[in-house]
Amino acid sequence: MEVRGNVLRAWMLGLVAVVFVALFTPYCDLVMQGTWVGLTSFPISAFFVLCLLVGINALLSRWRKSRRPDEVLFVYVMALVAAGIPSFGWTGLLIPYLAGPFYFATPENNWAQILHPHLPKFLFPQQKETVVWLYEGLPKGVPIPWQDWLLPLAMWTLFGVCVYTVFFCLSGLVRKPWVEQERLVFPLMQLPLQMVGAAKLERPFFRNIGMWLGFAIAFTVHAVNGLRYYVPWLPSFNVHLISLDAYFVERPFRAITPFWVRILFSIIGLAYLLPLELSFSLWFCYFAFLAQQIFADWWGVPLRNVQAYPVKDFVAHQMFGGILVYALYSFWAAKEHWRTVLKEAFGRNRESGKDEAIPYAAAFWGCILGFTLITLWGWKAGAGLFWTAVLFALYFLTHLVAVRLVCEGGMLYVQHPFRPINFLLALMGSDGIGKRHLPMLVLFDHLLMLDNRSPLMPCIVQGLRVADAAQINRRQATSAMALSVLAAMLLSYGSYLRLMYRHGGNNLHFWFTTYYTRNLYCTWTAHLLTAGEPANPKALITMSFGAVTMFWLLFMHRNFLWFPIAPIGYLMGASWPMINFWFPVLAAWGIKALVLRYGGGRLYRQLLPFFAGLIFGEFFSAGFWVIVDLFTGVRGHVIFSF
Repeated sequence: MEVRGNVLRAWMLGLVAVVFVALFTPYCDLVMQGTWVGLTSFPISAFFVLCLLVGINALLSRWRKSRRPDEVLFVYVMALVAAGIPSFGWTGLLIPYLAGPFYFATPENNWAQILHPHLPKFLFPQQKETVVWLYEGLPKGVPIPWQDWLLPLAMWTLFGVCVYTVFFCLSGLVRKPWVEQERLVFPLMQLPLQMVGAAKLERPFFRNIGMWLGFAIAFTVHAVNGLRYYVPWLPSFNVHLISLDAYFVERPFRAITPFWVRILFSIIGLAYLLPLELSFSLWFCYFAFLAQQIFADWWGVPLRNVQAYPVKDFVAHQMFGGILVYALYSFWAAKEHWRTVLKEAFGRNRESGKDEAIPYAAAFWGCILGFTLITLWGWKAGAGLFWTAVLFALYFLTHLVAVRLVCEGGMLYVQHPFRPINFLLALMGSDGIGKRHLPMLVLFDHLLMLDNRSPLMPCIVQGLRVADAAQINRRQATSAMALSVLAAMLLSYGSYLRLMYRHGGNNLHFWFTTYYTRNLYCTWTAHLLTAGEPANPKALITMSFGAVTMFWLLFMHRNFLWFPIAPIGYLMGASWPMINFWFPVLAAWGIKALVLRYGGGRLYRQLLPFFAGLIFGEFFSAGFWVIVDLFTGVRGHVIFSF
């Protein structure tokens, strides 16, 4: 059905929320340099928009003018998909990547001779002043050189639209098997549904004492820590990061570093919603990989990190092999669904997908069209027709697994430390790929695949799940999300460029303006073009071991109910998310195990509001302090990070 409230009003409020997110997020990331509000598949900015709507709704209810739950959730879904675009999802990385290789080129690093000839002129600003002023600030009275950015941003927007088209079409194709057939939990969307009254609860969310108790614990801890940033002599609670590395400096235990504890109330609350088998598997596999690292160091095996991550290479290889097998298994397990999709795509059945967000035929051919355009775009950009196709085929395949981990396992984000570009280098070496193709292939990797903590596709799938729960027409929700994404892209360009030209990128957040483009992209790409990387057969052997392990885990999990390890745990392994989340996941597992053992299902259900309150309290605290810092002019105040 349609949005049952005022449709136009919902669209307008949603667009206002998108404008707010697109303009405010760059300011928060670059200038305030505090908590990253656009991060994760449950972004703080979108959640705070929801909190504002719920608060306003409560006031309007006194005059019986409150908005219906479906209206509120419609606006939330629009903000949800837009939240990451101005940050790590697109603009926050794109603009520095387009200027940094030119600004940071020096006679010492020789990037002008090594790298620049492989960067097509129509994809990058060409005037020296455009780049210099971006990092050093505009001279007084000089206007922003918009004209030099027009063509590059237009071309990259076309590329981004093609990628996002595939995301939307894939989301439409996997919705039914994930939501209706497998009934994934979608832990990240439980709180929004409860807050607006779209979920069945024994007691209204905001009238539950247990919820307010959980909220009070999380909010109080962050309130004390937040106040200490203003009044340094106040006490504080160290929940941000408790490093344990100092206790593990000798061989072989030095191999497990970095090793730390983060007390994240929101992760405890989310992990409490997971089946015990799943939460156990997440922390168990994390420690199983650490044990591998200890034994490897004991045997004298060299332990190297993968590029850009503090994750051991042989661990990352195993995870990647497991991801490929799990992705292929997921397609095989849903073979009846995909058979239906193919029948509709080739005109043999037009009824099965008529109620979907995107009809199956349109979604299938949309994927084909989007992928084809991406491949042609990459070929024109110099990445090579074949290598662009292979890179993005692997990317979409592995990214589907990451999206599932979010929807099933409640992961705020999923990062694969060993990525398609690493796989291709291990298989062929830099000479096998062709050094002329590498600069653009690596740029694709760094823009979309390296740090995907603001991913779009999980938000699209979760948006469709929210639409179902609120009885919002799926196609209406999809149209709104598509418009939100495009608006967020275009608006954030202007916001980002204005801030960098006004303040100078060198005076803004180093992580965005400098680290990725200079320390990661340019340095590694120059290394690949000069020294090169040989093929690595050992990595392929380790990947094969991970693939075999995943086959075994899938077989055991499918055929033996007593088997305690879910394959998802192996896919997360010792990745960056689990380095940060292992302790709260372990804590939630232990609490839930005790609750079910001694209190049963009844006590478990009674405590659900308390753990929802932990999530609510932590994310509300982050948004609250960002607003406070905005008005007080405080910089660098981080409530919590991932």
